[in-house]
Amino acid sequence: MALALAAACGNAVSPQISPIFTPADAPDLSLQGVALARLSEGRIVARGTADRLDYQRAGARLQASRGGGVIQPEPGSRLAALGSVRFVADRVDGEIANRKGVASGAVRVDAERGDVARTERVYYDGDFLRSDTRVAAAGPGYRVEGSGLLARTDGSVIQLTDGVKGQLQMESRP
Repeated sequence: MALALAAACGNAVSPQISPIFTPADAPDLSLQGVALARLSEGRIVARGTADRLDYQRAGARLQASRGGGVIQPEPGSRLAALGSVRFVADRVDGEIANRKGVASGAVRVDAERGDVARTERVYYDGDFLRSDTRVAAAGPGYRVEGSGLLARTDGSVIQLTDGVKGQLQMESRP
């Protein structure tokens, strides 16, 4: 319309229109103040929030800043004894289709049962969680620290690695 108006007014010089370029790695979707929920068989099994969430369709990649979530373990699973599990991190990067990701920056996990774990970085790869940074964990009857972590997501294996130290509190028997 601007070109037609300029031509109608007798302007002999065509206006310059600058092209719009987007970076090759720009997200397909970018949201701020995000809250979402995952349903399974009519039940909320996970929910999360993030200050910002960027998503790229290619590779189903996501990046979230100041993200957190809550999962509800399946009844009868090994994790069910923990109750709901809440996690937060300054940054989360993941590939949904490949079931891989990294949570970094003040990573904290709290379980309804009273368990708390803190570290700076956790890697997620399918059925495994791994950390190569200091991990501090505490809960009912224990307080431990290690220089790393290896765990299965179903809760069947949780190992602190490289220089583990801590305290276990034994229950007194009558």
